[in-house]
Parts: sequence; C-alpha cells; structure tokens
Amino acid sequence: MNIFSQELRNAPCGIVFNEKDEVLLVQRRFPPLTWGPPAGFPDSGESPAETIEREVMEETGITCEVIAPLGVYEYPEVHARLLTHVAVYLFGSLRCSYESKNVGWFALDALPEDISPPKEIFMKAYELYKITNSI
Repeated sequence: MNIFSQELRNAPCGIVFNEKDEVLLVQRRFPPLTWGPPAGFPDSGESPAETIEREVMEETGITCEVIAPLGVYEYPEVHARLLTHVAVYLFGSLRCSYESKNVGWFALDALPEDISPPKEIFMKAYELYKITNSI
C-alpha cells in the first residue's frame, strides 16, 4: 500500500422517498460540495440502517425508515465508500444542519445538475422503492 493513499471508509447513505415519490437531497457545505442524499460515518456499533436513520434526522430533521440495500459506490476523492440504501419518509419537517447549505424534496425529473451519486443511481433506487413499497 502506498504511504500516501488512504483507506476508504464506509459511509452509509440513504436515498429517502416521500409519498409524492420525491427524493430527499442535501446541498452539502463540506466536500463533496454537491447535492446528494444524507450520508455519514457510523458511530461505534451502529448498523448501516441505524447510521442512515440518524444521519437523515441530524442533517434534515426528517425521520425515515430504511427498507432495502441498493449498492456500494466508491468515491476515492473523499476517501469514502457509500453503502447506499433506499428509505421511506415517516414524518418531520425539513431543516438545515451545520453540514448543509440547503435541503429539499425533488421530483426525479427535476434533480439538480450538481448531484452525487449520479442520477442513474436515483432511478435505480426509485425502482427498488416501488417494488419494496408495494409488497
């Protein structure tokens, strides 16, 4: 291993949908400086679902429930591996945290241009959401 490389840290990430089929996004204040789903690093002993539910609440004021894993996506530029899951909105009102410049619900056909992960991931998440939520 190169002494200048850093190991990727697992960062659970929640793609949260509401009853209008909109997705919850955070405009980040810290790198990566893009719009994206709430994500963060786990506290000691936390499962990915517990991390996502805590991070969504901390970053947006929304309470959600994780319903299914989606995939793993690597972002070496920020030393993170996103453990992406689909979640559903339960309750709460949007608010910003110290980590965000803005938060909002977005229709899939109106996602911001400056978004990470890529829009295709949100479409894949929506397909899984519809399948899982209809069972």
